[in-house]
Amino acid sequence: MIREPILLVDDEEDLRTFLKDALTHDGYLVDDAPDANTALAILARRHYPVVLTDLNMPGGPTGFDLISAVHARDPRTLCVVITGYASLETAIRAVKFGAYDFVQKPFRLAEIEAVLDRALDHAVVVGQLQDYQRDLEGRVLARVRENRELVEEMERLNALLLASQAEASEAPILRAFLDHLQQRWHTGGHMALLPAPDDAWELVAEGGPRGPRTHGLPPPSKLDEGREWAWEGGYPDGHLIPLRANGILLGALFIGFEERSSFHPEAPAFLLWRRQLEAALHGLRRARALVDAARVR
Repeated sequence: MIREPILLVDDEEDLRTFLKDALTHDGYLVDDAPDANTALAILARRHYPVVLTDLNMPGGPTGFDLISAVHARDPRTLCVVITGYASLETAIRAVKFGAYDFVQKPFRLAEIEAVLDRALDHAVVVGQLQDYQRDLEGRVLARVRENRELVEEMERLNALLLASQAEASEAPILRAFLDHLQQRWHTGGHMALLPAPDDAWELVAEGGPRGPRTHGLPPPSKLDEGREWAWEGGYPDGHLIPLRANGILLGALFIGFEERSSFHPEAPAFLLWRRQLEAALHGLRRARALVDAARVR
């Protein structure tokens, strides 16, 4: 019934023994200590969700001292105070020291158990909130790491783009990007296509153990969006993805895997890679248009 034991602290041995036996009989798990110093030594070895302590313990640290030390060491631990010197002033002082609740001697066992049940339930809620906070913090850190990886990947792709800009054709750019594609996503095969006259495709770059096959591909004018695409004897998991910029079809990309994979064309990392490739092809296309315009003049 009770998941963790409570710690009972009282210098009166008869009362401590009676209370421990009675609570144990009713299903609680109880450890006990005769004074505050012993209690602190026990608390140093393990966490207790609730400490049930007397306030007046002559000859050593008082219950107030114990509450203050417990609160400073482990704020999750709730202290319930029992005392024969109850007054409003004493109750206020105990709360200021960090007490969760207050019970006056003489008390009924049911009264003690009701307070303990509330404290234990409260401790469970606090623990769940802390677990949720740790989980949330872990997710935030994971997202930060993911974003950092995306930024690093973008920087690598920019380096590939800069290295390829000196080439005045699509093939070197596409080969550089496809090499990175294979290393990053471990494709079984891939090919890059450019629109050709008569609404056909021109194979510009490819990789993989199987020969490229463009037969059966939808023509450029019909490739409005990405689709799964495979052929008999081909790759079981294949994706045909259009490459566009400003509404203009720049080309298409086929990615194939030897078996069903977790790859998804809309995954953030792949979208970033694809946008970089589209920007490179569009930039080359614009550069050619500018050169042609200058020649006409």
